Amino acid sequence: MKRAKDLYTKLLSDENLALALDEVNRTHRWRPHHRPNTVVAWVEANKEQRIKDLRSILIQGFCPAIPTMKRRWDKSAGKWRDIYEPKLWPDQYIHHAVIQVLQPVMMRGMDRWCCGSIRGRGIHYGQAAIRRWMRDDPKGTKYCVELDIHHFYESLRPDLVMARLKTLVKDRRFLGVVWAVIKDGILIGAYFSQWLANTFLQPLDHLIRQGGFGVAHFIRYMDNFTIFGPNKRMLHRLITAIGNWLGEHGLRIKDNWQLFRTSFTAKVERAHQHLEERKQRHRKPRLPTALGYRYGEGYTLLRKRNLFRLKRQLSSYYKRVTRGLTIAITMAQGLLSRLGQLKHCNAQHIFARFVKPKTQRNLKAIVRAYARKERAKWTTSSAPSPATA
Repeated sequence: MKRAKDLYTKLLSDENLALALDEVNRTHRWRPHHRPNTVVAWVEANKEQRIKDLRSILIQGFCPAIPTMKRRWDKSAGKWRDIYEPKLWPDQYIHHAVIQVLQPVMMRGMDRWCCGSIRGRGIHYGQAAIRRWMRDDPKGTKYCVELDIHHFYESLRPDLVMARLKTLVKDRRFLGVVWAVIKDGILIGAYFSQWLANTFLQPLDHLIRQGGFGVAHFIRYMDNFTIFGPNKRMLHRLITAIGNWLGEHGLRIKDNWQLFRTSFTAKVERAHQHLEERKQRHRKPRLPTALGYRYGEGYTLLRKRNLFRLKRQLSSYYKRVTRGLTIAITMAQGLLSRLGQLKHCNAQHIFARFVKPKTQRNLKAIVRAYARKERAKWTTSSAPSPATA
């Protein structure tokens, strides 16, 4: 693949920097509790000057500030995560400007079913693909591999990411800006981290797809791999090959990887019934689990732990309503999010058994009332500088 040139000129262009300002402002206009973001107001008050300021910072040599680190409990993964928030001005604007220039270069070799952080390739993009594969290709989805990378972001070395980028980009000045951005690590929470992580794993995607391991279907959501194939032995070889590739780059497969059947033919079903009970449980077919859902041949179910959390939150919500207690905004927003998951799977029985009529309407009313109340407290008439924000 021919390496890209003249990216530094594109990075400094008015069009690229203006687009970076608009993209960051679009998603940071409001702080938590619907307070207006004073930094965004300051930027929008004089965009032309802010473009000149960003260009001057890049030319003189960008030195990122130390990001704010917050430790948060990830319920889905069941572990604490260190989330880093880079300084809004100028760091996040420069991150967007860099990725906007790099994005066409990175997309040239991107696998079609590489999902996460890419616009238009979110959870439901991947979910639709798995549903189609399970419905239309029983032979190709006979076996499934589920695995992810152990402590991926913490273990991903910036020098290896730069080595990967040097195979795609020839512009030294632009690579110097990228190194200034990532030299302290590929940080969870930074805008550039997911894009560069996807780019780093592109050669592994090609190995899985074209390495001769009989893979029928494959999808990756960041560092979570879901692979389908008709041959169990070949998939075991693939797992070994993935482990070797990761080992060469200072990474390793998480120990809880799984390889299992997703379905039985009539002949295998008869043979399975003659096994002892313990072996029947061990060799029983299972539904693949990915992106928060479980997939069968022609149907999709909510993941079990997500269903349990939904039931617990609904129970707590209805108890508070019965007792006449105030519903916290976090509870209302969380429940609406979980109920929204049910729209993308076969969940009629869940609504019938656990969700009372008008629940979603009442939750939305709580969120709207809270938003109106909070916005009434603040005004964006003043636009202080970042030093006073």
